[in-house]
Amino acid sequence: MKLSELSPGDQAIIAQIGQLILPQTVKRKLLSMGITPNTKFSMVRRAPMGTGVELDLRGTKLCMRQELADIIEVVVTHD
Repeated sequence: MKLSELSPGDQAIIAQIGQLILPQTVKRKLLSMGITPNTKFSMVRRAPMGTGVELDLRGTKLCMRQELADIIEVVVTHD
């Protein structure tokens, strides 16, 4: 499942980042934001126009554009 398909309140674990070939700069940016495989997070909310998502990741709120959320594969958990 893609991160962009989650609903507010869902909890998940990052499984894989970018099956498509990503530029190294984008991969580095995701890593620096804490988006790494096996990281648990919860979906907080979506932007009003659907242009982004807000995550609670490692105790920090993180906003991400929809395009990035589309390339991150996650596994939903039921904690």
